[in-house]
Amino acid sequence: MSFAQQILVKGQVMSGDDNLPVPGATILLKNSQKGTITDVDGLYTIEVPSTGSILIFSYVGYNTQEVQVNNQNTINVTLQTDTQDLGEVVVVGYGTVKKSDLTGSVVSIRDKDLTAIPVTNALEVMQGKVPGLDLTKASGQPGAGLNFTIRGNRSLNASNGPLIIVDGIIYGPNMDVNPNDIASIEVLKDASATAIYGTLGANGVILVTTKRGASGKSKISVNSYYGVQTLGGYADIMTGPEWVDLRRESRRTVGEWNSPADDEKIFNPTQLENFQNGRYTDWAQQLLGTGSQQNHQISTSGGSDKATYYFSMEYFNEKGLLERDELNRYSGRLTVDYKVLDNLKLTTNLMYTMKDQDRRTDPMNQANKMSPLGMPFDSEGNVNTFPVGDASTLNPLMDQVRGNFEDNELNKRFFGNLSLDWNATKNLTVTSRLGIDAITMRRGLFAATNTIATGANGLSLARADNNSFSRTTWENFATYTYVSGDHEWQGLLGTSIWTESSENYFAEGRNLLSPTMLFNNLGASQTGIRLGSSLEERSLASFFGRVNYKFKNRYLLTLLMRSDGSSVLSKGNKWGYFPSAALSWILKEESFLQNMEGLTDLKIRTSYGISGNSAVNPYQTLGGLSKSTYAFDRGTAESPAFGFYPSLISAPTLSWETTATTNFGLDFGFFNNRITGSIDAYQQDTKDLLMQRALPTTSGFSSSWDNVGKVRNRGIEALISTINVDRMNGIRWNSDITFSSNKESIMELVDGDRDLANGWFVGHPINSFYDYQKIGIWQLGEEDAAAVNQQLPGEVRVRDQDGDGLITPEDRVIIGSAVPKFTLGFNNRVTYKGVELSFFIYARQGQMIVSEAAGSYKIDGLENGPKLDYWTPENPTNDYPRPNAGTSRASTRYYSTLQYVDGSFVKIRDVTVGYNFPTAVTERLKVSRLRFYATAKNYFVFSNMGPYDPERGGNLSFPMTRQMVFGLNIDL
Repeated sequence: MSFAQQILVKGQVMSGDDNLPVPGATILLKNSQKGTITDVDGLYTIEVPSTGSILIFSYVGYNTQEVQVNNQNTINVTLQTDTQDLGEVVVVGYGTVKKSDLTGSVVSIRDKDLTAIPVTNALEVMQGKVPGLDLTKASGQPGAGLNFTIRGNRSLNASNGPLIIVDGIIYGPNMDVNPNDIASIEVLKDASATAIYGTLGANGVILVTTKRGASGKSKISVNSYYGVQTLGGYADIMTGPEWVDLRRESRRTVGEWNSPADDEKIFNPTQLENFQNGRYTDWAQQLLGTGSQQNHQISTSGGSDKATYYFSMEYFNEKGLLERDELNRYSGRLTVDYKVLDNLKLTTNLMYTMKDQDRRTDPMNQANKMSPLGMPFDSEGNVNTFPVGDASTLNPLMDQVRGNFEDNELNKRFFGNLSLDWNATKNLTVTSRLGIDAITMRRGLFAATNTIATGANGLSLARADNNSFSRTTWENFATYTYVSGDHEWQGLLGTSIWTESSENYFAEGRNLLSPTMLFNNLGASQTGIRLGSSLEERSLASFFGRVNYKFKNRYLLTLLMRSDGSSVLSKGNKWGYFPSAALSWILKEESFLQNMEGLTDLKIRTSYGISGNSAVNPYQTLGGLSKSTYAFDRGTAESPAFGFYPSLISAPTLSWETTATTNFGLDFGFFNNRITGSIDAYQQDTKDLLMQRALPTTSGFSSSWDNVGKVRNRGIEALISTINVDRMNGIRWNSDITFSSNKESIMELVDGDRDLANGWFVGHPINSFYDYQKIGIWQLGEEDAAAVNQQLPGEVRVRDQDGDGLITPEDRVIIGSAVPKFTLGFNNRVTYKGVELSFFIYARQGQMIVSEAAGSYKIDGLENGPKLDYWTPENPTNDYPRPNAGTSRASTRYYSTLQYVDGSFVKIRDVTVGYNFPTAVTERLKVSRLRFYATAKNYFVFSNMGPYDPERGGNLSFPMTRQMVFGLNIDL
């Protein structure tokens, strides 16, 4: 007998794309079942025979490599991307897995897509690209936030926002991370993926992973763009002649106007003079100008085998359409990876952000209702304080007068973490991570007399708010991996604890001695002095474990358990337990499908799990007191006195809101992965909702927090990626299509099937509209039918739902919902040699919105408003009722029915043309990459709302913008 001599081979597996380590890569000894996988740093160790050994290096998404050992003790391999395989490493909670090994519903967005369009918030790039994620931009104001949910709304009163994690640490919804610094974003949707975060992941999880350095030559990148912002779409406001017609008609209805000779009866002298001389003002046009957006970022990375680094700096500036509505953001980021020992690594992620933002009080409400018969400026170019001939209607331009108004917020944030990764053995890795998030914010407000905030001849106002927020997170977890033949095991055990504190101090006063003090000397206030402060603290402790098992590379099982203890819930109910289980079957690996022509990949997934929610403010379970003021009569004077009264009843049984999620998924690939995608169907049942229930008035309280009610979400999602053209001459065309449809229903309420006070109805979405159904306007000749309900021709006509001949409150029905029936995204990328063309189409269909324009019809003609088609004897329209100076919006029957409109839209959200300069040019300029691009963003919107962009949600303040952006990318 003879025995082959064994040698120990070690090395590192790197990615050819970015020179970063590849964790989870498989190394197999050819013609055997012996193998291992790389750790988080791409390192591996394997013992093989010294002669005749061949190692096979493979990873999904990369070309497989075979390497002869030939007595080598160190073998480093760089894997090149397989363009025909769309597999990839996916970040999940407390680890990474190969996409082929996923058992949960996870969608990943890579860095190239993250920087494809210029955005203020990096999360905005996910719009229409992640099935199940409903995302819209809140407004066109600089720094505006995002409205987004994952797979619908679950809670009636508690938060529905998903958890956002940056490099393993809770970050929050206000994403200030530079998109150029982000390597990937993963969206975790089903319980198998989110349950590892327990209560925090009840509404879905968004994982943000930032870029890190790699050993080798230092790399410097510069990314810069500048864009011009213009008004994207706005409601048509009545011109001078159109408002004059409205005012005349409203007075004709009540017999006060019969001909132009009566104009002097209905207009004041200033307005009449301007009208007669053809002088009109479009107040919105005076306010809404041209804005801009620019971003400049530089980063450098590199390092050695011992230490690597990544450092970046960014300056971002956005100017809104309103004058002095501006955001400046400065940020810096540093990451360092240092190998203390061969098996011990120290990792740091440090980020500092400062935001300096000037805000405006919304002037559009004032501008839209202002009479157009006024001049904004006097003969010397100064702003007219009262431009329409009275002493109460302020010029909406008053806030732009230097020294009249300032609302400035200065926000400073330090966010970072420190991690130790210890490879205790070949298969065991232990991680300890400490995260810190510290925010300080100062917001100062000054409004002089005759500004929007103080009103006509009001006293000046000054206010200062100082807030501080801190969150400390400490996590410890261990991962054990074991491979034996056909069996692969991975176990995870960990603990997590975080505490957060929020403090607020404010002071305000009126009638400052001098307006030059702004908000910097509140002691100079002469009246209306108010002080206040608050403190909120909360904490969460957690224990979690996860087991992943794979058999024969085709059968996958994931089991998970997490236990959370929340400080905000009542004593005895603070701990919740959240299990989940998932199964996957890679059908393509079965012998009966391996040789099927055209089929590249096929996997089915199913999962079930429970997650919790404790998203209520601290101290809700304890009850509370509120301050009250009394006056004691002491002869000729009154003396103030203060006391406290019970304002919040205790909730000693308040416990967890829980969501049970069932998910079925199918992943597929055809024709050598020219077509890949996934389809998911799910049902989420949420019970024991955290909500405030009404109490009898005899209790002395109006409401109390309790666990009552149920909500269900059902939906289907699809993601399809295709390589439409891939020619040898360099032409390549890729497409991604996403589809989401979610049906949201309240299944149970506190009492009965409806809660009219909150607008909640069993069997309907949380955000539903319950009202009369408008079917037109009563016309001439229908006097008798209208008189049955004491109405006249020219008034709103609604449907008699129960057919009893009378319109009563019982005739109100659910007329629509703010929840879309479906959303659709269609992304395309075409490249030819150095030229790039991409365009993205986004559709949001089936939602109803409350339109401020449609619902602010000035029926009495006292003020201006949106241009509308109203009824007159000569214009028998069915759109809007007859103007009537004898009524008002509040007293007009069924007036609320005018505000509901179909908010469906389709938009070509962005079109980008780019050019990558050829190697001959870059070598001459001594750079490795030079790219120029231009993007048209939000230019093309199609809806039933005319020029208005429905993504704004119906409001007229801070309208949506469109941008033309020019950018440059340079790698040195």
